[in-house]
Amino acid sequence: LGFGGLKQLMIFYVPLKPTYLLVGYKMEDLNRILKRRIINETKYMDDDRAPYLHDRDRIIFSRAFRRLAFKAQVVPASGRDTSDHIRTRLTHSIEVMQIASSIALDVNSDKKCKLDIDLIQAISLGHDIGHTAYGHIGERALFKFIFGQDKNFGDKVRHNFQSLKMCCFLEKQYKPDFFGLNLTIATLDGILKHSCFKDQKEQTFYKEIFNSYQKIFWEEETVDPRQIDSHNREKLNAILFEYVSPLTCEGIIVSIADEIAQLCHDIEDIRRLGGFESVIGFYEMVREKGDEVEENLSEHTKVKEVYEDFVEVSRGVIKDKTGDVAKLERLYVKLMLNICIPIVSKVIKTLQDMDGHSRNNLLKERYLGKFKNIKELKLELKLSEGEIELINYLEKVFNYYENKVLMKQPTVARWDIKGEELYKELSEKLCKVFKNDEDLNIIDSNIRKDLEKSRNAGKEFEKSQKTLVKGVDELPIKFAVWDYLAGMTDNYIIKEYESLTFKHVEIG
Repeated sequence: LGFGGLKQLMIFYVPLKPTYLLVGYKMEDLNRILKRRIINETKYMDDDRAPYLHDRDRIIFSRAFRRLAFKAQVVPASGRDTSDHIRTRLTHSIEVMQIASSIALDVNSDKKCKLDIDLIQAISLGHDIGHTAYGHIGERALFKFIFGQDKNFGDKVRHNFQSLKMCCFLEKQYKPDFFGLNLTIATLDGILKHSCFKDQKEQTFYKEIFNSYQKIFWEEETVDPRQIDSHNREKLNAILFEYVSPLTCEGIIVSIADEIAQLCHDIEDIRRLGGFESVIGFYEMVREKGDEVEENLSEHTKVKEVYEDFVEVSRGVIKDKTGDVAKLERLYVKLMLNICIPIVSKVIKTLQDMDGHSRNNLLKERYLGKFKNIKELKLELKLSEGEIELINYLEKVFNYYENKVLMKQPTVARWDIKGEELYKELSEKLCKVFKNDEDLNIIDSNIRKDLEKSRNAGKEFEKSQKTLVKGVDELPIKFAVWDYLAGMTDNYIIKEYESLTFKHVEIG
């Protein structure tokens, strides 16, 4: 389902009944609040596009989005051992959009309360827009560099939070009129919450960092302070950090679609990297665990048919070394989607049928963006035992992939070690550069001006959170390094490393 097909699916969200925020919001209609922006614009809202369609287009035409084409999804997209067909963060985002749109269409097919496809596209395409180069290695290495490794409020700089920062402050598309992309509250909420914070302490930690950036970018550095809508800003902060789950069904769908995309597609990249021998055990496990829940698979005619085809083809490919590997991969993806989509659709329909108060409380207290969390709420979401068994099956498949396949790939394991060392050394080198005005001349003057704002946000955070960051040295400079490194692509970060250290980096 490409961009042309999706264009035909732009359906507006028309609620059966109003949904309201909790006490303190004067019972304003949530749907109107979610379509608001923080910055009052005069130049860029002069056409008839719907708010979420504006968001989608702004993300697509941003520089940060284009850079996703050069950031690794699972394995490095460049180097001697890799393929031109390896997925990147950009292709992954498009796949998430396709899966999320398919779920929404399934919900919309028999529900009067339509989901907004524009919003789903915007969140999907923007969810990884702030991801570090080389995946989660960068998140962990940057956190260790900035805050140390003994902090009890996290162990990595969250890419979902960096995506929020990118959309609100760091993207330069509309300078000098305003910072960031000025997206709607609903889109920002979905982007931040496509991944969840591990606990309340970590959530509060990132809330305070966000407050520091707001003070610099939306108060001190804004061209015209009257541009900032304080009422909408208050709403944004409440929605982002008082609710654990995405506040829209569209946001929940995207977060689950992100998990489904990894479950469906990342294994193909491993096969391209390590050959079919590297994934034989995985497909054997899919069939073995599938046989254990075959009774539940058989409850759904379409799933049963796909599973039978998968078993037949897998026997030929795995045992007899005959058959079509590409066909096996297609059937595996089809099997996963035919299991996942009906379950997610049911969850969304159940949420839509809840009264506003019950749904509000659930979204405020519990995260619904992962299958594990859905399973824990089986009573509230009215899931059958058969559906729970299928979720258990999905979890076994994903856990096997992560622990028995991905982590045992030599290229992945090597890059985990090399990537962490690269980030550590480059972070420390940049920290020294940023402390010396003369050395800082090696960085483009426009970039320096932007990084000065990140540095000021670090000063603001340090000033307001003295107890929390006690023992952390040079925090303002580290905030500037954080935003500088997080915006780099896989190739650019190596180029920067080599230019500052005179060392050559070999990928693979």
